[in-house]
Amino acid sequence: MQLRNDLDGTGGFLILIVDELSAPTDGGDYWVEDMSALESFIESSKWQIEWGE
Repeated sequence: MQLRNDLDGTGGFLILIVDELSAPTDGGDYWVEDMSALESFIESSKWQIEWGE
């Protein structure tokens, strides 16, 4: 999974869920409109996330 700040493009955040970040062959994506929606999306997903840099 990768979160992308796309405030300059779409005004929100992209959530990419793929099998391999460097060369994805399967997966999907979501979009949320702001940080509050992103936090709500993550909380409702029940994912355990390890935050990287």
